[in-house]
Amino acid sequence: MAINGNEQERQLIEKIVIGDEHAFSVLFFNYLPNLQSFALKFSKSDEAAEEIIQEAFLRIWLNRDKLGEVDNVKAYLYKYVSNECLTYLRKKLKEDRVIDKFREKQPNSSDVTSESIHLNEITRIVNKAVEQLPSQRKKIYQLSRQEGKTIPEIAELLDVSPNTVKNALVIALKTIRTHLDQHGIVFILPIAGYFLKIN
Repeated sequence: MAINGNEQERQLIEKIVIGDEHAFSVLFFNYLPNLQSFALKFSKSDEAAEEIIQEAFLRIWLNRDKLGEVDNVKAYLYKYVSNECLTYLRKKLKEDRVIDKFREKQPNSSDVTSESIHLNEITRIVNKAVEQLPSQRKKIYQLSRQEGKTIPEIAELLDVSPNTVKNALVIALKTIRTHLDQHGIVFILPIAGYFLKIN
């Protein structure tokens, strides 16, 4: 059913205000082609344009009581669709930035050949960093990582307080993290997290 004239549209609006879904459907399909073209110019995607229109009309329906006060229905509908277009663009921009940041953290294919090389390189750098630690700090780290002992177990074994053990681990891990950062390896493999966590 096409809308012919302002009077017919006004009657339609009155029905929508009181919850007439059929009247709302008529309004929707009457303006759909133009609004969808408008949304498509923003989104550059048929699927996204469809979602924008659906979201806009959902909000219009939820706020249908305000339609009775609207003088220019067409402008009112375009306003809702415009707002949804802006919301879509902001969301898309945010997603693109997240993807770009993720890609920046990934190694170039020319830099690495396999995961085993990554792991071997991480292990080599970590071992080199550990060897440079003061004797007690080195011992605490080795007991934690190589022997799998907990902080309380290490404290009892070395006759020191748990806080001393924890502080030594924190400093040791900062040293190791610095070495890994310098080689650009911290974000390459999840396995790096093993060397950088405190038990």
